Amino acid sequence: MQIFNPESKFSQFIYSVADYVKLGLIFLLFSIPGITAGAAAAAVMTVGMRIERKEAPTIFRPFWQAFKDNFKQGTTLTILFMAVFGFLAADWYILMQMEPTLLIRLICAIIFVLALLAAELMMWAFPTLARFRLTNRQIIHNAVIHMLARFPQTLLALAAAVGGFILAALFPQVMPIVIFFVPAFVVWYMSRTCMKRFRKFDGSLEEETASNEETIRPEETTAMLN
Repeated sequence: MQIFNPESKFSQFIYSVADYVKLGLIFLLFSIPGITAGAAAAAVMTVGMRIERKEAPTIFRPFWQAFKDNFKQGTTLTILFMAVFGFLAADWYILMQMEPTLLIRLICAIIFVLALLAAELMMWAFPTLARFRLTNRQIIHNAVIHMLARFPQTLLALAAAVGGFILAALFPQVMPIVIFFVPAFVVWYMSRTCMKRFRKFDGSLEEETASNEETIRPEETTAMLN
């Protein structure tokens, strides 16, 4: 039957879903130490965007290469974001011990908004690291621009990730489903969103696809945004 043909659209869809499930599981595995989450995110997005460009016949080998390439810078960015979230969480905890006056509630709302913006910024920082060779300052600068340009899309991906975590915490019986499909959805959605956004700054993709390198990272193309 045509539906079982490896070249059919249905088969290609199944292969793509399987690839993103693998990427999601690999990301969770390599993020267990916590401090390695940034390098893992950059590596996952490297492979995810290659899948979207039809350039990824394998999963783990290009992931591992990208993980090694981005480890130092990804870890630095991870520590930066951990410090930001730690500072906001500590402030929130201190405020929760105080009397809930109008001012306290207002400050808590501001902290929540700042945490939301930091989370969305983080979701663009590591794809930017994966796609372009930039300094940490340039990555943060460009991630802010990308985040603001694609704020609703990023909010949807963030809601899926946080919602999946909350669902698994409230209903442990669905945890296997969450582990398999929520990270896969986030990686797929952000890979497509980032590819559409980055295409404006990539230059010629045809020149890239002619390269046989495992990890494709254009030189400082997005520096034009600075």
